[in-house]
Amino acid sequence: MLSNVLPQVDNTAVGQHPYITRLIKGVFNSIPPTTILLPEWDLQLVLTLLQKEPFEPIENIDLKHLTFKTVFLISITTFRRCSDLQSLRVNHSFMKIQQKGITFIRCGLAKQDRQNHRNSKIVVPAFTDNKKLDPVTCLLQYIERTKKFRSSLDKDQQGKLFLSTCEPHKPVTSQTISKWIVQMIKLAYPDSSLENIKAHSTRAIGPYWALYKGASINSILEAADWSSESTFGKFYLRDLSVDVLDNL
Repeated sequence: MLSNVLPQVDNTAVGQHPYITRLIKGVFNSIPPTTILLPEWDLQLVLTLLQKEPFEPIENIDLKHLTFKTVFLISITTFRRCSDLQSLRVNHSFMKIQQKGITFIRCGLAKQDRQNHRNSKIVVPAFTDNKKLDPVTCLLQYIERTKKFRSSLDKDQQGKLFLSTCEPHKPVTSQTISKWIVQMIKLAYPDSSLENIKAHSTRAIGPYWALYKGASINSILEAADWSSESTFGKFYLRDLSVDVLDNL
């Protein structure tokens, strides 16, 4: 980049000049990049919070906490990006309720879609062993609770799944969904000032947990819409101790 905007020095491109390359190497050695093995937040801590007030009983909680819980559980169980969650629709042609979960057909193209690869299905699995952490139970409750708001929206907005928690309850952007996930995680740390939480971290910690609990690598790749194991291994599956995974 430097070579494109600055003139040559000693008949050498700036980016290739010995002084510059030595400087860059010195900075790299002095401040090496850090590797984050796992997000700094504890999944089990958040899940514990979701099983008590103000997130239970689910029939009586307010819309804000119901929204936070629904978005977080869908995010952590589908391994999808916020943009994928924002694309979900509740129209019958885009959503199908089944015994094992709810299948959505993604509206529009995803970030990783291309001509020879398009996975438009997003499956929200049912967890019947614990209804308090069942994303399907939360999702159905959320759809029922927001039904009254959809009738006042424009026709093209009525089908979008996630609506604002504030009036006039219009469809939200992926940035808002990202903020909801971060706020949900921070609620589990009332006395802490976690600053580096990212909503995208659910896309990493969810597959870790699923793999350790016995899910096949193929099912994880399909759910997260990763094209190959190398993608999972290179960007998400890093060296972890069993002690860490035991706490998930």
